[in-house]
Amino acid sequence: MRAQPVAVRAVRARWKRRRRWAATAVGTVLTTVGALVLVLGPVSWFVAGRTVQHLTGTDRADAINAVRQTVLAALAGATVFAGLAYTARTYLLSRRGQVTDRYRAAVENLASEKLEVRLGAVYSLEHVLSESAMDHDAIVRVLAGFVRHNTHRGTAGIPPLLPEDRNALNSELDRGDPELSADIQAAVEVLARRPNRPETRRLDLRHANLARLSLRHFEFESPPRLEWMFLSAADLRAADLRGVVMKGSILSTADMCGAWLADARCDGAVMYRVDLRGAILNDATFVETMLDGADLRETSGLTAQQFASAFIDAETRLPDDLAHDPWVAARLTDCIAWAEGNHTKRCPPPTPRPQLPTSASM
Repeated sequence: MRAQPVAVRAVRARWKRRRRWAATAVGTVLTTVGALVLVLGPVSWFVAGRTVQHLTGTDRADAINAVRQTVLAALAGATVFAGLAYTARTYLLSRRGQVTDRYRAAVENLASEKLEVRLGAVYSLEHVLSESAMDHDAIVRVLAGFVRHNTHRGTAGIPPLLPEDRNALNSELDRGDPELSADIQAAVEVLARRPNRPETRRLDLRHANLARLSLRHFEFESPPRLEWMFLSAADLRAADLRGVVMKGSILSTADMCGAWLADARCDGAVMYRVDLRGAILNDATFVETMLDGADLRETSGLTAQQFASAFIDAETRLPDDLAHDPWVAARLTDCIAWAEGNHTKRCPPPTPRPQLPTSASM
């Protein structure tokens, strides 16, 4: 059987398409006419009910015409509503597809070797984060993973907890280590100003090297938030964290030597064995903060009142001017007694300032 010429096959294919179009058009016309007949006939009589059936002549015709107009108006309104609903659904699906495409492209660009491309990817993810609450958890975890993967300190090189021969004033940073990479800085900034939405799990930045990180509250519309995070064993040496919110975060064994924490909100944070030597702590709050084993020597701006609601123990290392302060000593006594009492709440109530003896009572 010989193959048909190309021109013949093209003509036949064209006629087949025309026949399909004609059949579709005829079907549409017949469906529309059938629907109108149904609406103007049985449907209108059904809606009119028995009242119209008892009328005669002109009254009956006028009544049924009024019913038909009402039914047609209702049908037109339903058609418009259905069209709007379809348009809205199409828009939402289209927008969702655009968000998905932007998200996928941004995640792919995070692996680029060019710093500019990675920066653009970080800010693209921030735009998607602000627009799509549905993708909140996924985006913040991607950014946290990006930071953690590219700054991970490992575990083999981490020195023992609070070694006696370490001094914040002689750290590697003071010998001129480079600034934090711009893409890592941007990613942490995006996490710090993420929308305040419920999150299923803590963000994981454990063992991240964030030395010299800068999150100053006056550069944000609202205080930057490093709250509800894992920052255990993170390197935050010389970080500028003025006014940052760390409520509820876990910073166990983190290195915060020389960090600037003025006005920081560390309420409810777990700062077990955190190295804070040389840190600036003016007006920082430590309400129900776990400071057991923390090293606070050589800090500045720290007062006894800041310890009044925190948890400290015999391993907490204090500045020389506070080591024998009566208020701090009273707080230490309360914390030790509270821990020995096996209370379910991890931190005792605030310790009031001790009343100093007056000269009259001496």
